[in-house]
Amino acid sequence: MDFGPTKTSGEVFYSPRDNATEEDDGYCMAFVYDWKTEKTEFTMWDAKTMEEKPVVTAETMIRVPNGFHSFFIPQSQLP
Repeated sequence: MDFGPTKTSGEVFYSPRDNATEEDDGYCMAFVYDWKTEKTEFTMWDAKTMEEKPVVTAETMIRVPNGFHSFFIPQSQLP
C-alpha cells in the first residue's frame, strides 16, 4: 500500500471475518503514522480485494509507535 510521502505503516495484522469460509476472508489492519501531522490512524482493508481505499480509517487519541505489536483475542477470553 502507498500511504503517501509523509506516512509510514507499522506491522500489518490479519484477522478473519466471523464465520470466514476462505483463507483470505478477513481484514488486514495497521497503524499508520503521519510524520507531518504527528498523528496515528488505525486503518483496515478487505484482505480479499486489497483495494487502495480502506474499509475503515480512524484517528487514534495518541501516537502508536511503528514498532508496536498487538495481539488479538476473542471477546470471550477477556475478563
